[in-house]
Amino acid sequence: MKRCIVPVVCLAFQLAGGARASPDLRKMVVEHRLANGMRFLLVRRHEAPVFTAFIRVKVGGADERIGKTGLAHLFEHLAFKGTSVVGSRDWKRERPLLLSIAEAGDELAGLDPKSRQAAQVKARIESLSKQARALERENALTEVLLRNGASDLNAETDKDMTTYYVSLPSNRLELWALLEASRLAAPVPRDFYAERSVVMEERRDRVDGDPLGTLLEELTMVAFSASPYRWPTVGFAADLESLSMRDALEFHRDHYMPANAVGALVGDLDIEATKALLDRTFGAIPARPATAGPSAFEEPVRHSERRSVVYFDAAPRLAVGFLKPTLPSRDDYVFDVIQLLMSEGRSSRLYRSLVTENGLCSDVTGVMVPGARLPHLYALVATPLANTSLETVEAALLDSLERLKTEPVAQRDLERVLTRLDADFSRQIATNSGLAETLSFFEAVAGDWRYLADHRRQIESITAAEVQRVARTYFVPENRTVVYLRRPPDSRASEGNR
Repeated sequence: MKRCIVPVVCLAFQLAGGARASPDLRKMVVEHRLANGMRFLLVRRHEAPVFTAFIRVKVGGADERIGKTGLAHLFEHLAFKGTSVVGSRDWKRERPLLLSIAEAGDELAGLDPKSRQAAQVKARIESLSKQARALERENALTEVLLRNGASDLNAETDKDMTTYYVSLPSNRLELWALLEASRLAAPVPRDFYAERSVVMEERRDRVDGDPLGTLLEELTMVAFSASPYRWPTVGFAADLESLSMRDALEFHRDHYMPANAVGALVGDLDIEATKALLDRTFGAIPARPATAGPSAFEEPVRHSERRSVVYFDAAPRLAVGFLKPTLPSRDDYVFDVIQLLMSEGRSSRLYRSLVTENGLCSDVTGVMVPGARLPHLYALVATPLANTSLETVEAALLDSLERLKTEPVAQRDLERVLTRLDADFSRQIATNSGLAETLSFFEAVAGDWRYLADHRRQIESITAAEVQRVARTYFVPENRTVVYLRRPPDSRASEGNR
Protein backbone atom coordinates (compact mmCIF):
# COMPACT_ATOMS: atom_id res chain seq x y z
CA MET A 1 0.00 0.00 0.00
CA LYS A 2 1.84 3.02 -1.23
CA ARG A 3 -0.10 5.73 0.53
CA CYS A 4 -2.19 5.55 3.67
CA ILE A 5 -3.84 8.96 3.73
CA VAL A 6 -4.68 10.85 0.56
CA PRO A 7 -7.15 13.77 0.46
CA VAL A 8 -8.61 12.48 -2.78
CA VAL A 9 -11.55 14.85 -2.92
CA CYS A 10 -9.12 17.74 -2.79
CA LEU A 11 -7.39 16.16 -5.79
CA ALA A 12 -10.63 16.52 -7.73
CA PHE A 13 -10.69 20.15 -6.79
CA GLN A 14 -7.11 20.56 -7.96
CA LEU A 15 -7.72 19.03 -11.35
CA ALA A 16 -10.93 20.87 -12.06
CA GLY A 17 -9.43 24.14 -10.94
CA GLY A 18 -7.64 24.85 -14.23
CA ALA A 19 -10.50 24.43 -16.65
CA ARG A 20 -10.45 28.07 -17.74
CA ALA A 21 -6.71 28.05 -18.45
CA SER A 22 -6.17 24.57 -19.89
CA PRO A 23 -7.42 22.49 -22.81
CA ASP A 24 -10.90 21.07 -22.44
CA LEU A 25 -10.39 17.51 -21.22
CA ARG A 26 -13.70 16.52 -22.75
CA LYS A 27 -12.11 17.04 -26.16
CA MET A 28 -8.87 15.25 -25.26
CA VAL A 29 -10.15 12.04 -23.66
CA VAL A 30 -11.16 9.14 -25.87
CA GLU A 31 -13.32 6.49 -24.23
CA HIS A 32 -13.12 2.87 -25.27
CA ARG A 33 -15.37 0.20 -23.78
CA LEU A 34 -14.46 -3.43 -24.45
CA ALA A 35 -17.06 -6.08 -25.20
CA ASN A 36 -16.44 -7.66 -21.79
CA GLY A 37 -17.30 -4.41 -19.97
CA MET A 38 -13.84 -3.05 -19.15
CA ARG A 39 -13.45 0.69 -19.76
CA PHE A 40 -10.38 2.59 -20.95
CA LEU A 41 -9.65 6.32 -21.15
CA LEU A 42 -7.05 7.29 -23.76
CA VAL A 43 -5.24 10.62 -24.14
CA ARG A 44 -2.77 11.25 -26.94
CA ARG A 45 0.35 13.29 -26.16
CA HIS A 46 3.35 13.38 -28.47
CA GLU A 47 5.79 15.45 -26.39
CA ALA A 48 7.93 12.37 -25.65
CA PRO A 49 7.90 8.74 -26.86
CA VAL A 50 6.52 7.38 -23.58
CA PHE A 51 3.18 6.56 -22.00
CA THR A 52 1.77 5.99 -18.53
CA ALA A 53 -0.79 3.28 -17.77
CA PHE A 54 -3.09 3.04 -14.76
CA ILE A 55 -5.31 0.04 -14.09
CA ARG A 56 -7.88 0.54 -11.32
CA VAL A 57 -9.73 -2.48 -10.01
CA LYS A 58 -12.74 -1.30 -8.05
CA VAL A 59 -12.05 -3.40 -5.01
CA GLY A 60 -10.48 -2.21 -1.79
CA GLY A 61 -10.75 -2.61 1.95
CA ALA A 62 -14.42 -1.60 1.86
CA ASP A 63 -15.25 -4.68 -0.23
CA GLU A 64 -13.99 -7.13 2.37
CA ARG A 65 -15.92 -8.70 5.21
CA ILE A 66 -15.18 -9.01 8.88
CA GLY A 67 -12.87 -11.94 9.49
CA LYS A 68 -11.20 -11.48 6.09
CA THR A 69 -9.89 -7.93 6.36
CA GLY A 70 -6.65 -7.14 4.54
CA LEU A 71 -7.38 -9.38 1.54
CA ALA A 72 -7.44 -6.57 -1.03
CA HIS A 73 -4.02 -5.34 0.04
CA LEU A 74 -2.59 -8.85 0.29
CA PHE A 75 -3.81 -9.68 -3.20
CA GLU A 76 -2.07 -6.57 -4.54
CA HIS A 77 1.19 -8.13 -3.31
CA LEU A 78 0.36 -11.48 -4.89
CA ALA A 79 -0.45 -9.86 -8.24
CA PHE A 80 3.26 -9.11 -8.70
CA LYS A 81 4.11 -12.82 -8.56
CA GLY A 82 3.36 -13.29 -12.24
CA THR A 83 1.37 -15.84 -14.20
CA SER A 84 1.76 -19.43 -15.31
CA VAL A 85 4.00 -18.17 -18.14
CA VAL A 86 5.85 -15.26 -16.55
CA GLY A 87 7.32 -16.39 -13.25
CA SER A 88 7.56 -20.15 -13.63
CA ARG A 89 10.50 -22.34 -14.59
CA ASP A 90 8.30 -25.41 -14.96
CA TRP A 91 4.56 -24.81 -14.60
CA LYS A 92 3.63 -28.49 -14.89
CA ARG A 93 5.69 -29.23 -11.77
CA GLU A 94 4.94 -25.99 -9.94
CA ARG A 95 1.15 -26.12 -10.28
CA PRO A 96 0.53 -29.29 -8.22
CA LEU A 97 2.78 -27.96 -5.47
CA LEU A 98 0.75 -24.75 -5.27
CA LEU A 99 -2.48 -26.76 -5.15
CA SER A 100 -1.06 -28.83 -2.30
CA ILE A 101 -0.13 -25.66 -0.43
CA ALA A 102 -3.69 -24.41 -0.87
CA GLU A 103 -5.11 -27.69 0.45
CA ALA A 104 -2.77 -27.65 3.45
CA GLY A 105 -3.82 -24.06 4.15
CA ASP A 106 -7.48 -25.13 4.19
CA GLU A 107 -6.59 -27.86 6.67
CA LEU A 108 -4.66 -25.42 8.84
CA ALA A 109 -7.60 -22.99 8.95
CA GLY A 110 -9.65 -25.55 10.86
CA LEU A 111 -7.07 -26.26 13.55
CA ASP A 112 -6.14 -24.68 16.85
CA PRO A 113 -3.11 -22.53 15.89
CA LYS A 114 -1.26 -23.69 19.02
CA SER A 115 -1.92 -27.40 18.55
CA ARG A 116 0.67 -30.00 17.63
CA GLN A 117 -1.32 -30.87 14.50
CA ALA A 118 -1.21 -27.25 13.38
CA ALA A 119 2.55 -27.21 13.82
CA GLN A 120 2.82 -30.30 11.62
CA VAL A 121 0.68 -28.74 8.89
CA LYS A 122 2.75 -25.54 9.02
CA ALA A 123 5.90 -27.60 8.58
CA ARG A 124 4.33 -29.31 5.56
CA ILE A 125 3.41 -25.94 4.06
CA GLU A 126 6.97 -24.71 4.54
CA SER A 127 8.37 -27.83 2.86
CA LEU A 128 5.99 -27.50 -0.09
CA SER A 129 6.71 -23.78 -0.36
CA LYS A 130 10.43 -24.43 -0.49
CA GLN A 131 9.92 -26.88 -3.36
CA ALA A 132 7.66 -24.42 -5.18
CA ARG A 133 10.14 -21.55 -4.79
CA ALA A 134 12.78 -23.64 -6.56
CA LEU A 135 10.49 -23.69 -9.62
CA GLU A 136 9.61 -19.98 -9.74
CA ARG A 137 11.40 -17.06 -11.33
CA GLU A 138 11.33 -14.55 -8.52
CA ASN A 139 10.26 -11.01 -9.52
CA ALA A 140 10.03 -12.09 -13.17
CA LEU A 141 7.15 -9.76 -14.00
CA THR A 142 8.87 -6.74 -12.51
CA GLU A 143 12.21 -7.59 -14.13
CA VAL A 144 10.66 -7.90 -17.60
CA LEU A 145 9.15 -4.45 -17.30
CA LEU A 146 12.31 -2.88 -15.86
CA ARG A 147 14.47 -4.38 -18.62
CA ASN A 148 12.14 -2.73 -21.10
CA GLY A 149 12.48 0.74 -19.66
CA ALA A 150 9.76 0.85 -17.01
CA SER A 151 9.70 3.64 -14.44
CA ASP A 152 7.28 4.51 -11.63
CA LEU A 153 6.31 0.85 -11.45
CA ASN A 154 4.17 0.30 -8.37
CA ALA A 155 0.75 -0.49 -6.94
CA GLU A 156 -1.40 0.68 -4.06
CA THR A 157 -4.55 -0.37 -2.25
CA ASP A 158 -6.97 1.83 -0.34
CA LYS A 159 -10.53 1.49 0.92
CA ASP A 160 -12.02 2.05 -2.54
CA MET A 161 -9.79 0.36 -5.10
CA THR A 162 -6.54 -1.37 -6.02
CA THR A 163 -4.28 0.36 -8.54
CA TYR A 164 -1.44 -0.89 -10.74
CA TYR A 165 0.62 1.65 -12.69
CA VAL A 166 3.77 2.07 -14.74
CA SER A 167 5.41 4.32 -17.34
CA LEU A 168 7.10 2.78 -20.38
CA PRO A 169 8.52 3.68 -23.80
CA SER A 170 5.73 3.85 -26.38
CA ASN A 171 7.15 0.96 -28.37
CA ARG A 172 6.56 -1.29 -25.34
CA LEU A 173 2.80 -0.75 -25.30
CA GLU A 174 2.02 -4.22 -26.62
CA LEU A 175 4.32 -5.85 -24.07
CA TRP A 176 2.53 -3.97 -21.28
CA ALA A 177 -0.89 -4.97 -22.57
CA LEU A 178 0.03 -8.65 -22.80
CA LEU A 179 1.54 -8.73 -19.31
CA GLU A 180 -1.14 -6.66 -17.60
CA ALA A 181 -4.08 -8.46 -19.22
CA SER A 182 -2.60 -11.82 -18.21
CA ARG A 183 -2.06 -10.64 -14.66
CA LEU A 184 -5.60 -9.29 -14.43
CA ALA A 185 -7.10 -12.50 -15.81
CA ALA A 186 -5.04 -15.24 -14.15
CA PRO A 187 -2.36 -14.26 -11.60
CA VAL A 188 -0.59 -17.03 -9.71
CA PRO A 189 -0.48 -16.53 -5.90
CA ARG A 190 3.11 -17.63 -5.40
CA ASP A 191 4.81 -17.26 -2.03
CA PHE A 192 1.43 -16.75 -0.38
CA TYR A 193 2.54 -17.28 3.21
CA ALA A 194 5.72 -15.26 2.75
CA GLU A 195 3.72 -12.34 1.35
CA ARG A 196 1.18 -12.69 4.13
CA SER A 197 4.06 -12.28 6.59
CA VAL A 198 5.20 -9.16 4.71
CA VAL A 199 1.73 -7.63 5.01
CA MET A 200 1.59 -8.50 8.71
CA GLU A 201 4.91 -6.70 9.15
CA GLU A 202 3.48 -3.70 7.29
CA ARG A 203 0.64 -3.60 9.78
CA ARG A 204 3.11 -3.67 12.67
CA ASP A 205 5.10 -0.82 11.12
CA ARG A 206 2.28 1.41 9.88
CA VAL A 207 -0.37 0.90 12.54
CA ASP A 208 0.78 -0.95 15.66
CA GLY A 209 4.18 0.75 15.65
CA ASP A 210 3.12 4.17 14.37
CA PRO A 211 1.26 6.70 16.52
CA LEU A 212 -0.54 8.35 13.60
CA GLY A 213 -1.60 4.99 12.18
CA THR A 214 -2.89 3.91 15.59
CA LEU A 215 -4.74 7.20 16.05
CA LEU A 216 -6.47 7.12 12.66
CA GLU A 217 -7.41 3.45 12.94
CA GLU A 218 -9.12 4.19 16.25
CA LEU A 219 -10.83 7.25 14.77
CA THR A 220 -12.49 5.32 11.94
CA MET A 221 -13.43 2.38 14.16
CA VAL A 222 -15.17 4.69 16.63
CA ALA A 223 -16.72 7.05 14.08
CA PHE A 224 -18.46 4.41 11.92
CA SER A 225 -21.06 1.91 13.06
CA ALA A 226 -22.25 0.21 9.86
CA SER A 227 -19.87 1.39 7.16
CA PRO A 228 -17.14 -0.93 5.83
CA TYR A 229 -14.86 2.06 6.32
CA ARG A 230 -14.66 0.93 9.95
CA TRP A 231 -11.82 -1.52 9.46
CA PRO A 232 -8.29 -0.73 8.19
CA THR A 233 -7.18 -1.41 4.63
CA VAL A 234 -4.11 -3.25 5.91
CA GLY A 235 -6.40 -5.56 7.90
CA PHE A 236 -6.60 -6.64 11.51
CA ALA A 237 -3.68 -8.73 12.77
CA ALA A 238 -5.83 -11.74 13.72
CA ASP A 239 -7.55 -11.72 10.32
CA LEU A 240 -4.26 -11.57 8.44
CA GLU A 241 -2.88 -14.51 10.38
CA SER A 242 -5.85 -16.67 9.36
CA LEU A 243 -6.03 -15.80 5.64
CA SER A 244 -5.46 -18.71 3.28
CA MET A 245 -4.49 -19.07 -0.35
CA ARG A 246 -8.05 -20.22 -1.01
CA ASP A 247 -9.29 -16.89 0.36
CA ALA A 248 -7.06 -15.03 -2.08
CA LEU A 249 -8.19 -17.11 -5.07
CA GLU A 250 -11.85 -16.59 -4.18
CA PHE A 251 -11.24 -12.87 -3.72
CA HIS A 252 -9.80 -12.67 -7.23
CA ARG A 253 -12.71 -14.64 -8.64
CA ASP A 254 -15.27 -12.40 -6.96
CA HIS A 255 -13.73 -9.01 -7.77
CA TYR A 256 -11.13 -9.10 -10.54
CA MET A 257 -13.45 -9.17 -13.54
CA PRO A 258 -13.30 -6.79 -16.56
CA ALA A 259 -16.53 -4.97 -15.67
CA ASN A 260 -14.96 -4.04 -12.34
CA ALA A 261 -11.82 -2.50 -13.85
CA VAL A 262 -10.92 0.84 -15.41
CA GLY A 263 -7.79 1.70 -17.38
CA ALA A 264 -6.21 4.99 -18.39
CA LEU A 265 -3.40 5.41 -20.92
CA VAL A 266 -1.80 8.81 -21.48
CA GLY A 267 1.15 9.54 -23.75
CA ASP A 268 2.51 8.94 -27.22
CA LEU A 269 -0.31 6.73 -28.48
CA ASP A 270 -1.84 5.88 -31.82
CA ILE A 271 -5.42 5.90 -30.57
CA GLU A 272 -6.95 3.56 -33.14
CA ALA A 273 -4.07 1.08 -32.93
CA THR A 274 -4.28 1.20 -29.13
CA LYS A 275 -8.00 0.42 -29.22
CA ALA A 276 -7.34 -2.63 -31.41
CA LEU A 277 -4.55 -3.79 -29.08
CA LEU A 278 -6.78 -3.46 -26.02
CA ASP A 279 -9.50 -5.47 -27.77
CA ARG A 280 -7.03 -8.28 -28.53
CA THR A 281 -5.54 -8.43 -25.03
CA PHE A 282 -7.84 -7.19 -22.27
CA GLY A 283 -10.84 -7.91 -24.48
CA ALA A 284 -9.95 -11.62 -24.48
CA ILE A 285 -10.70 -11.88 -20.74
CA PRO A 286 -14.12 -13.55 -20.34
CA ALA A 287 -16.93 -11.27 -19.20
CA ARG A 288 -18.45 -11.84 -15.76
CA PRO A 289 -20.99 -9.77 -13.84
CA ALA A 290 -19.36 -7.26 -11.51
CA THR A 291 -19.81 -7.84 -7.79
CA ALA A 292 -22.06 -5.31 -6.12
CA GLY A 293 -20.10 -2.65 -4.25
CA PRO A 294 -20.46 -1.85 -0.55
CA SER A 295 -23.19 0.77 -0.97
CA ALA A 296 -26.14 -1.03 0.62
CA PHE A 297 -25.64 0.33 4.12
CA GLU A 298 -26.68 3.41 5.98
CA GLU A 299 -25.05 4.82 9.06
CA PRO A 300 -27.57 5.04 11.89
CA VAL A 301 -28.58 8.51 13.00
CA ARG A 302 -26.18 9.77 15.65
CA HIS A 303 -27.40 11.52 18.78
CA SER A 304 -24.19 11.96 20.73
CA GLU A 305 -20.52 12.75 20.39
CA ARG A 306 -18.13 9.78 20.35
CA ARG A 307 -14.83 9.84 22.20
CA SER A 308 -11.95 7.46 22.76
CA VAL A 309 -8.41 7.36 24.14
CA VAL A 310 -5.57 5.21 22.82
CA TYR A 311 -2.26 4.78 24.63
CA PHE A 312 1.05 4.91 22.78
CA ASP A 313 4.54 5.77 24.00
CA ALA A 314 4.90 8.80 21.73
CA ALA A 315 4.14 12.50 21.70
CA PRO A 316 0.42 12.97 22.38
CA ARG A 317 -1.90 13.84 19.49
CA LEU A 318 -5.57 14.23 18.89
CA ALA A 319 -7.88 13.61 15.96
CA VAL A 320 -11.29 15.19 15.50
CA GLY A 321 -13.48 13.76 12.74
CA PHE A 322 -16.82 14.80 11.27
CA LEU A 323 -18.99 12.55 9.10
CA LYS A 324 -19.59 14.07 5.67
CA PRO A 325 -21.28 13.08 2.41
CA THR A 326 -19.45 12.06 -0.72
CA LEU A 327 -19.76 13.11 -4.34
CA PRO A 328 -21.91 14.19 -6.09
CA SER A 329 -23.47 15.89 -3.06
CA ARG A 330 -23.29 19.67 -3.19
CA ASP A 331 -21.98 19.63 0.39
CA ASP A 332 -19.00 17.59 -0.76
CA TYR A 333 -17.92 20.51 -2.97
CA VAL A 334 -18.28 22.89 -0.03
CA PHE A 335 -16.08 20.65 2.10
CA ASP A 336 -13.35 20.98 -0.54
CA VAL A 337 -13.36 24.71 0.11
CA ILE A 338 -13.51 24.28 3.88
CA GLN A 339 -10.55 21.90 3.87
CA LEU A 340 -8.35 24.36 2.01
CA LEU A 341 -9.46 27.33 4.06
CA MET A 342 -9.13 25.65 7.43
CA SER A 343 -6.46 22.97 7.29
CA GLU A 344 -4.41 22.80 4.10
CA GLY A 345 -0.91 24.21 4.47
CA ARG A 346 0.74 26.92 6.54
CA SER A 347 -1.64 29.63 5.33
CA SER A 348 -4.72 27.80 6.57
CA ARG A 349 -6.73 29.22 9.45
CA LEU A 350 -6.04 26.39 11.86
CA TYR A 351 -2.29 26.39 11.21
CA ARG A 352 -2.09 30.15 11.68
CA SER A 353 -4.17 30.05 14.85
CA LEU A 354 -2.87 26.94 16.60
CA VAL A 355 0.75 26.94 15.38
CA THR A 356 1.90 30.37 14.22
CA GLU A 357 -0.04 32.78 16.44
CA ASN A 358 -0.78 30.94 19.69
CA GLY A 359 2.02 28.37 19.76
CA LEU A 360 -0.23 25.51 20.90
CA CYS A 361 0.82 22.90 18.33
CA SER A 362 3.78 21.85 16.27
CA ASP A 363 1.46 20.83 13.46
CA VAL A 364 -2.22 20.64 12.49
CA THR A 365 -3.64 19.29 9.26
CA GLY A 366 -6.89 18.14 7.71
CA VAL A 367 -7.51 15.02 5.64
CA MET A 368 -10.44 13.18 4.09
CA VAL A 369 -10.34 9.61 5.40
CA PRO A 370 -10.46 6.74 4.82
CA GLY A 371 -11.90 6.79 1.28
CA ALA A 372 -14.14 8.70 -1.12
CA ARG A 373 -16.57 6.19 -2.62
CA LEU A 374 -18.81 6.25 0.46
CA PRO A 375 -19.65 8.91 3.07
CA HIS A 376 -16.44 9.46 5.01
CA LEU A 377 -14.69 11.76 7.49
CA TYR A 378 -13.20 15.21 7.41
CA ALA A 379 -10.52 14.67 10.05
CA LEU A 380 -8.31 17.21 11.79
CA VAL A 381 -5.10 15.93 13.39
CA ALA A 382 -3.06 18.08 15.78
CA THR A 383 0.17 17.55 17.71
CA PRO A 384 0.41 19.79 20.83
CA LEU A 385 3.67 21.35 21.86
CA ALA A 386 5.18 20.24 25.18
CA ASN A 387 3.22 21.34 28.25
CA THR A 388 0.11 22.10 26.21
CA SER A 389 -2.75 19.77 27.05
CA LEU A 390 -4.81 17.90 24.51
CA GLU A 391 -7.90 19.51 26.02
CA THR A 392 -6.52 23.00 25.36
CA VAL A 393 -5.76 22.19 21.73
CA GLU A 394 -9.17 20.60 21.22
CA ALA A 395 -10.92 23.66 22.63
CA ALA A 396 -8.95 26.00 20.36
CA LEU A 397 -9.61 23.84 17.32
CA LEU A 398 -13.34 23.67 17.97
CA ASP A 399 -13.44 27.40 18.62
CA SER A 400 -12.02 28.03 15.13
CA LEU A 401 -14.70 25.81 13.62
CA GLU A 402 -17.37 27.67 15.59
CA ARG A 403 -16.18 30.97 14.13
CA LEU A 404 -16.64 29.47 10.67
CA LYS A 405 -20.33 29.14 11.52
CA THR A 406 -20.76 32.74 12.64
CA GLU A 407 -18.24 34.80 10.64
CA PRO A 408 -18.75 34.87 6.85
CA VAL A 409 -15.69 33.91 4.82
CA ALA A 410 -14.28 36.90 2.98
CA GLN A 411 -14.60 36.83 -0.79
CA ARG A 412 -10.84 37.32 -1.11
CA ASP A 413 -10.33 34.03 0.78
CA LEU A 414 -12.64 32.19 -1.60
CA GLU A 415 -10.73 33.69 -4.52
CA ARG A 416 -7.45 32.62 -2.94
CA VAL A 417 -8.70 29.04 -2.92
CA LEU A 418 -9.50 29.16 -6.64
CA THR A 419 -6.14 30.72 -7.47
CA ARG A 420 -4.28 28.02 -5.63
CA LEU A 421 -6.26 25.28 -7.30
CA ASP A 422 -5.55 26.67 -10.75
CA ALA A 423 -1.83 26.40 -10.06
CA ASP A 424 -2.18 22.92 -8.60
CA PHE A 425 -4.17 21.81 -11.63
CA SER A 426 -1.53 22.98 -14.07
CA ARG A 427 1.13 20.99 -12.24
CA GLN A 428 -1.11 17.93 -11.97
CA ILE A 429 -1.98 17.50 -15.64
CA ALA A 430 1.48 18.49 -16.87
CA THR A 431 2.58 14.87 -16.50
CA ASN A 432 1.19 11.78 -18.16
CA SER A 433 1.13 10.08 -14.79
CA GLY A 434 -0.84 12.86 -13.10
CA LEU A 435 -3.48 12.95 -15.80
CA ALA A 436 -3.83 9.15 -16.02
CA GLU A 437 -4.05 8.88 -12.24
CA THR A 438 -6.78 11.49 -11.89
CA LEU A 439 -8.94 10.45 -14.83
CA SER A 440 -8.91 6.81 -13.80
CA PHE A 441 -9.64 7.70 -10.18
CA PHE A 442 -12.85 9.52 -10.97
CA GLU A 443 -13.96 7.00 -13.55
CA ALA A 444 -13.59 4.31 -10.90
CA VAL A 445 -14.93 6.15 -7.84
CA ALA A 446 -17.55 8.47 -9.35
CA GLY A 447 -18.41 6.24 -12.30
CA ASP A 448 -17.66 9.02 -14.78
CA TRP A 449 -14.47 11.03 -15.25
CA ARG A 450 -16.65 13.93 -16.46
CA TYR A 451 -17.29 14.71 -12.82
CA LEU A 452 -14.24 16.92 -13.29
CA ALA A 453 -15.80 19.00 -16.02
CA ASP A 454 -18.44 20.49 -13.72
CA HIS A 455 -16.25 20.90 -10.69
CA ARG A 456 -14.99 24.45 -11.28
CA ARG A 457 -18.48 25.75 -11.99
CA GLN A 458 -19.70 24.20 -8.75
CA ILE A 459 -16.83 25.62 -6.74
CA GLU A 460 -17.08 29.09 -8.25
CA SER A 461 -20.75 29.25 -7.27
CA ILE A 462 -20.09 28.47 -3.58
CA THR A 463 -20.88 31.42 -1.35
CA ALA A 464 -19.82 32.42 2.14
CA ALA A 465 -23.37 31.67 3.25
CA GLU A 466 -23.05 28.09 1.98
CA VAL A 467 -19.82 27.60 3.88
CA GLN A 468 -21.61 28.74 7.02
CA ARG A 469 -24.56 26.45 6.32
CA VAL A 470 -22.33 23.39 5.90
CA ALA A 471 -20.32 24.29 9.01
CA ARG A 472 -23.53 24.62 11.05
CA THR A 473 -24.86 21.34 9.67
CA TYR A 474 -21.83 19.10 10.21
CA PHE A 475 -19.62 20.72 12.86
CA VAL A 476 -21.96 19.77 15.67
CA PRO A 477 -21.28 17.59 18.75
CA GLU A 478 -23.50 14.69 17.69
CA ASN A 479 -21.59 14.41 14.38
CA ARG A 480 -18.19 14.61 16.03
CA THR A 481 -15.69 11.90 16.97
CA VAL A 482 -12.69 12.79 19.12
CA VAL A 483 -9.73 10.49 19.81
CA TYR A 484 -6.82 11.32 22.11
CA LEU A 485 -3.49 9.56 21.85
CA ARG A 486 -1.77 9.67 25.25
CA ARG A 487 1.32 8.12 26.71
CA PRO A 488 0.61 5.01 28.79
CA PRO A 489 -0.08 5.87 32.44
CA ASP A 490 3.06 4.03 33.55
CA SER A 491 5.33 5.62 30.93
CA ARG A 492 8.44 7.33 32.32
CA ALA A 493 8.77 9.50 29.22
CA SER A 494 8.12 13.20 29.26
CA GLU A 495 5.35 14.17 31.67
CA GLY A 496 4.02 16.90 29.38
CA ASN A 497 0.65 16.27 27.71
CA ARG A 498 -0.15 13.19 29.75
